[in-house]
Amino acid sequence: MKKIFSLLLAGVMIIGLAGCEQLSNVELPPLPTVTPETAEASPSPSPTAEPTPEPAQESAGPVTVNVKRTMQQAYDPQNGTELILTFSYDTPVVYIEGGDEVAAAINERVALMDEGYYTGNDYGDGQGTGYNDMLTMAEDNYRYVVETGAEGVPLEMASTRTVSIPRIDSEVLTLLYNDYMYTGGAHGSYGYEGYCFDLSDGHLLTLEELSSDYEALSSFLVDYMVQLVENDQELAQRIDTSFLPEGSGYAEILSPLLREGSWYFGSQGLVIFPDLYEISSYAAGIVEFTIPYDALAGYIDDKWMPAAAEGSGSIELVKAEDMVDGSTPIIDKLVVDQEGVEFYLVARGSVSSVSVVEGDYADRFYPSSTLWSCSALVDQALQAVCPLPEGMPEIQISYFDAQGQHQFYLSIGEDGGPVLTDTVEAVG
Repeated sequence: MKKIFSLLLAGVMIIGLAGCEQLSNVELPPLPTVTPETAEASPSPSPTAEPTPEPAQESAGPVTVNVKRTMQQAYDPQNGTELILTFSYDTPVVYIEGGDEVAAAINERVALMDEGYYTGNDYGDGQGTGYNDMLTMAEDNYRYVVETGAEGVPLEMASTRTVSIPRIDSEVLTLLYNDYMYTGGAHGSYGYEGYCFDLSDGHLLTLEELSSDYEALSSFLVDYMVQLVENDQELAQRIDTSFLPEGSGYAEILSPLLREGSWYFGSQGLVIFPDLYEISSYAAGIVEFTIPYDALAGYIDDKWMPAAAEGSGSIELVKAEDMVDGSTPIIDKLVVDQEGVEFYLVARGSVSSVSVVEGDYADRFYPSSTLWSCSALVDQALQAVCPLPEGMPEIQISYFDAQGQHQFYLSIGEDGGPVLTDTVEAVG
């Protein structure tokens, strides 16, 4: 019987080796070695023995994002005095205390998006027009105006990309890109792209990952958006249904919006949005649909639900000359303008989702791009070098605590130094 078994085993080994001939060029990892003289059989564990607990993993520290701006400007090819192109893009640089690999994965993805925007090549995340193509168009436009004497034709073209950070905590980092391009005509074009990163490993989240039952989630999202439109006449008027076949409803317009890049996690909920012109006119703008986190409970996995802000901390501005004792840890440095004024934003107690944001004015302050953001500050400070406003404040500082969101603006005090104010007023 033993001879028969040995012959069968030998046959199996021959077949296995024959099947592996095509792998002969593959370098296999070294196998572990055991010294027979010292190797001993491991004793069987006692039935009553407690398993050895796994060592507890330390959670990563705060997540910070420092946004760097790259700008190139080109002048006319004739005498180099007329600005014909402004090309700029924001690069969010992520740092996670104790989470270098996660931060590196996100920063690598960001670098690919930057390269695609600058070169015009598509690396899987869409593409920009690219600096060289924009410069060619701008130079051609300049020559046309000079040679024809055309009047009223703008000479400066623009391509800009800014980024905002709608959500930053221990689980999720959201980067929302806003691309604007002007190549002539009555107005430029713009569009959004949303990217949500899982901070457990740094990979880009997809809609299907948000729920163990995506079919139920997608049906809920479409139904919720339809209800928003049907219950808001002003919102309904912004949506163009003229191209729909007779008998079609809002669901036929809104269901295609459930796709990658057209959604993101914000501070209040899941936001879904279309491309420009997709469901509305240019004048109507890009319509955003916000599904609150409370409504999402039971449809998305608990991991993606943000934790409620705790504590009753605050942020105050401390002038550089008053930060001399070194007792407050400095978490990062933000330089908006090297010629600006240095000061410190100091967290007293615990605050979360801290942001420093640039903005513009119309009837109120409109945030345009994020300069710096952090998931949480606990008795820590941000060193900042920022220009003081000459008129209306241009920088907003916000954070959350148990009482909700707090917003302040960088302004000028009576002594001419930097201060924070909770009202928007012209200075100077």
